[in-house]
Amino acid sequence: MKWIKRILISLVALALASVAIGYFWLKSSAPTYDGDLQITGLNQPVDVHFDEYGVPHIYAQNKHDLYMAFGYVHGQDRLFQMEMIRRAGSGRLAEIIGRPLLKVDKLFRSIGLKQYAQESAAYINSQKGTPMYNDMMAYLEGLNYYISNGKTPPEFSLIGISKEPFTVEDIFFITGAMSFSFSQAQKTDPIIDFIHHKYGDEYLADLGLWHGKDESFIRTNNSDSLPQTEQFHNVQSNIEAQDTDISLALAFQEIESLLPYAPLEGSNSWVVDGKHTKSGKVMFCNDTHIGYLLPQTWYEAHLNCPGFEIYGHFMSGVPFALVGRNKELSWGLTMLLNDDMDFYREKINPENPSQVWDKDHWSALTEINEVIKIKGEADTILNVAISRHGPIVNKAFDGMNMKDPIAMFWAYTQLPNRTMDALYGMNNSLDLNSFRKNLPLIHGPGLNVNYGDAQGNIAWWGCAALIKRPGHVNSWTILDGSTGTDDPLGYYPFEKNPSCINPEWGYIYSANDWPQAIGSGNDSSLWYPGYYKPQFRADRIRSLLDNQTEWDYESMKKVMTDEVNKADSELMDKWLQILKRDKKWKDNSDNMLYSELFAWDGAYTPINPSPTLFNYMLYEYLHLAMADEMGTGNFNLFLSTHQVQRTQALLMEHPESKWWDNVNTEAIENQSEIIHQAYTNAIKKLTEKFGSSHKVWNWRKVCSLELKHPLGEVKLFRPLFNIGPEEVFGSNETILQSGFKLDSTGYYKVSFGSQMRIIVDFAQPDSALNITPSGQSGHLMSPHYSDQHDLYMSRQFRTQWMRESVIRKFDRLYLHP
Repeated sequence: MKWIKRILISLVALALASVAIGYFWLKSSAPTYDGDLQITGLNQPVDVHFDEYGVPHIYAQNKHDLYMAFGYVHGQDRLFQMEMIRRAGSGRLAEIIGRPLLKVDKLFRSIGLKQYAQESAAYINSQKGTPMYNDMMAYLEGLNYYISNGKTPPEFSLIGISKEPFTVEDIFFITGAMSFSFSQAQKTDPIIDFIHHKYGDEYLADLGLWHGKDESFIRTNNSDSLPQTEQFHNVQSNIEAQDTDISLALAFQEIESLLPYAPLEGSNSWVVDGKHTKSGKVMFCNDTHIGYLLPQTWYEAHLNCPGFEIYGHFMSGVPFALVGRNKELSWGLTMLLNDDMDFYREKINPENPSQVWDKDHWSALTEINEVIKIKGEADTILNVAISRHGPIVNKAFDGMNMKDPIAMFWAYTQLPNRTMDALYGMNNSLDLNSFRKNLPLIHGPGLNVNYGDAQGNIAWWGCAALIKRPGHVNSWTILDGSTGTDDPLGYYPFEKNPSCINPEWGYIYSANDWPQAIGSGNDSSLWYPGYYKPQFRADRIRSLLDNQTEWDYESMKKVMTDEVNKADSELMDKWLQILKRDKKWKDNSDNMLYSELFAWDGAYTPINPSPTLFNYMLYEYLHLAMADEMGTGNFNLFLSTHQVQRTQALLMEHPESKWWDNVNTEAIENQSEIIHQAYTNAIKKLTEKFGSSHKVWNWRKVCSLELKHPLGEVKLFRPLFNIGPEEVFGSNETILQSGFKLDSTGYYKVSFGSQMRIIVDFAQPDSALNITPSGQSGHLMSPHYSDQHDLYMSRQFRTQWMRESVIRKFDRLYLHP
């Protein structure tokens, strides 16, 4: 039997050798954080100090060398991430992945991002010699030097990606891909259109499409933003819904699930003036909510040269910070969530499918042929058709009904892109006036820009080109593209956008809730349509900020990591009041025990069973009320939209709502019956899964977070690249966001949440606080791949250094010509 032993020893030795070879191969391509490197193209030496969490602090003697060095270090940590996003935006994923990603390529080739990137790049190239142009070119020079001369990320070898230089067009492919992922219209409008046509506006009234009379809003103090007295509403369209509507939404949803980057979902930001802080200086906070993915979205870098300094949060492949600060000012972002995308049903010429009706005549569609390469297969040709409203998007999806063409009007691609001008200006500003003059250049996607500075100013601006629509238009539905009566009328001027500067109440905030109504003069006031989140987070932020006047780092940390949703606990209490009206419910001893769970303060903590019952019951409550009208597939689609969160509280306020009746039965069901049945179903499911003792129905048993790398989808690589799953604090619409989609399984996989938690006290702007979910680097073998994760999960913070005396003590990478 010795031969068996010898074979086993040989196999073990082979396995160990393979592991060792794999380890050293991975390690050989890890980023370099210290030592000397010669970089051709630099004019003078550059010091790059990497702090204890891998954030580069770059000290150069001129801006060219500064941005070239930044491009180089950005590339060594995030090249694979940059590559995947630019390929998504340019429709070139199938080229490296194969047919499964062909549908993503078809969509991005169809929506006009290629032409838009080319036009945007042509504009940048026309600015040759300007400071903005020079900084962008220096960044690309450094990035491309790394691509040509630096180490190859392991993902490139595993997938078989050839390294290619980055261009100005690629910057716009990246920003375009991210901008499209921010939009909610493509998955919301078709389902709203379906309900609108099949059941009428009475059903729409409970979906939270319009601003409620008792709903709070982001307050403004600019003279052009006026409150309104009458609810903005829409009249019913005379066009009929088609099966294409829902098919289109399902196709868009599938594309979103395949994207190799994380979409932006929401965010929090607030700024408190010096009258309400312990230091007497402004305090700034920002917390962007983005889909979880490895590496996480933001890359931090601290850039310094004579006359210029910024500590920024950068998107991969973009040279200017989207969120940033210097020692004079700080700014951050949340999603405005304005409606910037409309869908138009075109009337096709039955005798010539290349024409659509345009008010009073047949108009030819513009047609473009796109060649898409597919790994291991022959190229495929995509015919893109474009009407006056935009591209015919259902042509992007195989099997879609082409007798019902739907065009996508997207404000983002309709207007010239001057975003780089805006970002360059913001990155180089030193005071309020120089900062805000850049904001009208941001046309899309819609952003809330929040601001604070060392001089004591605080401000918020809603930044977007807001579409001006005819008063009758319901922009949540598919519009009539043939008559011209539903066509956009232009855009509101930027000065009509909501804003707030140095309000008397002492703070500004934005949390994706509804901004105060706009319009004055000849324009009727209106609550601008959008896919706004309910006011739950906003109300919680305001209640906490109103409750204290001496804010400091420790007290502000508690706000930023707050896991309470009072709206959920209030809804749960309303359910209990209805349940208690039934004598049979009171007579059941089990029900009296379970009623302990209804005495809930809204805190989403891992060992708390109350949020588990709430979310089980919430699913049943919504499913019983709405799935009979929508159908199971449409209902599941609805659960992925922001409207579901706006609906859950509204339904409770309307006991006479049409939704309570089951359209598939002869009886007329009511609110009380639905709530009783929802409770019964929830208890049954919980008991079957976890036993009858409600004390063990802990939140951590049903809600968890796993950070996933794109290669982690391969089972073999999952333990290597992914982190988790782990228990979480928070839920949907808590300040500390742990966002997930409700579904029938009762297991909630957190898919989005905080990608940074910044706190800046201008009493000490050179040592602000932050934390991110994983780490700076996208390289598996970097010590900074996941070194912030434990701090993040335990709701702690680290220092964002801008103090040179501290920074110079960290590891140094010396770059020289």
